[in-house]
Amino acid sequence: MTTIAVRERLQLLADKNGGLLTPDAVVADAANKNSPLHAQFEWDDDKAAESYRIEQARALIRSIRIVVTTKTTVVSSVAYVRDPRIPAAEQGYISVLKVRTDKDLARDALVDEFSRAAGVLRRARELAVALDLAGEVDAVINEVEMVRTKIIASVQQRSN
Repeated sequence: MTTIAVRERLQLLADKNGGLLTPDAVVADAANKNSPLHAQFEWDDDKAAESYRIEQARALIRSIRIVVTTKTTVVSSVAYVRDPRIPAAEQGYISVLKVRTDKDLARDALVDEFSRAAGVLRRARELAVALDLAGEVDAVINEVEMVRTKIIASVQQRSN
């Protein structure tokens, strides 16, 4: 099915519910094999259950926090981050405590985090443009990109 058909179906579902689109309504509609949404879902219950458990595991990993004390501050942080050494298409997390002991790995992990933040901000900007509020978001995106660039440059200087 085309993106247009999917978009139109989602709009129809929202319209039927007073403008509110819910995941439950989308799944209920998609269960019908004639729905343009049907092909967007995994209908094999074993595969779908496994995918959901993987997503639950991701949420569990992200939920664990650690406390790191530096010379000047105490910070509560996530305990695991995506391992920047593995290809983007693969999954894997690494302990922040391990990352902390390897400057190159620390830089790569932090650059990855800022890259994700920049991606979320770009998505926010698209929404901001649609809502005529783009100027404020552009300033935040520029700051995030500037910090990301500074991190890369500072670690490269230390390496040389």
